Amino acid sequence: MGFAVATLLSFSSCYSSLSFAESIAVPAGQQGATNQNIERPARGSSKSQVSNQFGNPGQQTASVGQPPISQWVYDDFTVYFEDNYVIHSVIHP
Repeated sequence: MGFAVATLLSFSSCYSSLSFAESIAVPAGQQGATNQNIERPARGSSKSQVSNQFGNPGQQTASVGQPPISQWVYDDFTVYFEDNYVIHSVIHP
């Protein structure tokens, strides 16, 4: 009887730690589809070109690091600068 109880307890402790979750896969082509047509600054554009084309950002961060990296945050996207030039822009979700 002791062996049966020990075996039962051992199996029940193994299964009690299992977790179940639903995985939802969204194809990359469908992610952010509603925002893909938002115009953003081109890589290599200067800060003055971005400012002339898109206006003043809602928020600016000070340059950090070497080379200096800063960002301008607009309503629909954020622009990342290395020194004075665009290196990347990201659409907000």
